[in-house]
Amino acid sequence: MQKYLKDLKPTSMEDLIAMNALYRPGPMDYIPQFINRKHGREKTEYPHEWLEEMLAPTNGIMVYQEQIMEAARIMADFSLGKADSLRRAMGKKKVEEMQKNREEFIEGALKKGVPVEKSGEIFDIMEKFASYGFNRSHAAAYSVVAYQTAYLKAHYPAEFMASVLTHNKNNLETIYFFLRECKRMGLKVLGPDINESKNDFTVNAAGQIRFGLTALKGVGEGPVEEILREKAARGPFKSVFDLVERLNLRTINKKCLESLILGGGLDCFSDIDRAQYFAPSGKYESFIEAVLKYGNTYKEQTQSAAISLFGDIGDSYLVKPEIPKADPWPLIEKLEKEREMTGIYLSGHPLDDYKAEVNSFTNCSLANIENFRASKIKVAAIVTSSNSRVDKKGNPMGSFTIQDYTGSFDITLFREDYQKFGHLFKHGNVIYVEGLWKPRYNNDGMIFNVTSASMLSDVASNFTESLTIKLPISGIDQLKINQLEKVFSKKTGKHRLKFNLYDPLENITLQLLSTERKVNVDTNFLTELEKLGFEFSLT
Repeated sequence: MQKYLKDLKPTSMEDLIAMNALYRPGPMDYIPQFINRKHGREKTEYPHEWLEEMLAPTNGIMVYQEQIMEAARIMADFSLGKADSLRRAMGKKKVEEMQKNREEFIEGALKKGVPVEKSGEIFDIMEKFASYGFNRSHAAAYSVVAYQTAYLKAHYPAEFMASVLTHNKNNLETIYFFLRECKRMGLKVLGPDINESKNDFTVNAAGQIRFGLTALKGVGEGPVEEILREKAARGPFKSVFDLVERLNLRTINKKCLESLILGGGLDCFSDIDRAQYFAPSGKYESFIEAVLKYGNTYKEQTQSAAISLFGDIGDSYLVKPEIPKADPWPLIEKLEKEREMTGIYLSGHPLDDYKAEVNSFTNCSLANIENFRASKIKVAAIVTSSNSRVDKKGNPMGSFTIQDYTGSFDITLFREDYQKFGHLFKHGNVIYVEGLWKPRYNNDGMIFNVTSASMLSDVASNFTESLTIKLPISGIDQLKINQLEKVFSKKTGKHRLKFNLYDPLENITLQLLSTERKVNVDTNFLTELEKLGFEFSLT
């Protein structure tokens, strides 16, 4: 609808009302005609001269249900009651009743001197619009809302999208859609932060959208209210120790703290990595337990000091537990734990490590599969759900959910396909899948027929024939040459190496093929090239 509104350049609410009514199956075919007539690019014509006055506000096109009824009254002398019955019959596609109305319409028009062929043509136009017609009052109400929301989205984009995300936070598919829209609009969406987040999605001082704390599983309204109350009273939390000293640990319990950590809510304490919270700490199984014990002991001693003679717990009474050492989790593990808490990947995506493979070897995103009917589809995704079982005949089968940047998709593997590919569809695996999106055998819906599958990490090595490195003439120096030589020497292999030298000022390109050197193109090799800032393509 936005592309039409852009061309329409409405000067009044009347245009928005008309567009709301037109934008539905049947009438929408006339939108280009409506726009062209409005701007004088096309002559406005009317189905009949008697309808000119009624249809002039809508450029000669029947837009509203009221116009259908009025046309029946003008052309065939239908009463208001009869015209309303005609409208209902057209809207509900009652064939027998429609045929009867058609005969009565043509007969009434004929009595007024309208030829049968012309009256039949007018009835057909009325029928097309009435099938999905909108009455003007409804279109007007929706247009007011459309105008208001369009204004808010244009002038307060971050605040508007934060509100939209909040109202759809329980629907993951919808959330993905609106997160993609945020990305398209150039809006950054940040994960939860205990010092910046509130209950729901909000906008920070930098104009970025921040996830709400209630989006984390295991962090309910009670803990969030406790966190917000304490921040309002005494300011941001300085560390995890400050946090457990100040909060009510009956409300902020171990499960709640784990959820905050896994969802990234404590990443603001940059001296501790998420993995360190779960590492053993002294006699405790995890640093989380040690921190909570510290917090409880601190509160006990504080309470004792409050009623003691001196009223000071002193540094010697309590020692903060030492932060354990632990290697950061691999990205995929970190993201999976994050997704468990929020339902989505926040700080990255498992496909981020395979940008070259995704760009070079896929032809479809999961959100666009519907546009590839009866076509060969190549997708890259992570397996987010895996369920293996047997069918009624005892044959192995499995149901799986895969997800990419745009959304998720369900795949079912039966018998031979399950035996060939089922082992790849394990939860957390990042895979490359080829197949056909085609009608089921009984034409009851569509099915994705997997024809091949492999680990995405193997795709570059298995499917690449050649690597082309793109180099601007002005950017070639000894440092660049040395960097490439170092990478190539570590990755000797079977793939052809090409260079694309170009001069953007002179618009000259020179393509070269290395006859003495071949390389081993894998994910690690491509990652090194990306880190060094080289442009490349795979074929």
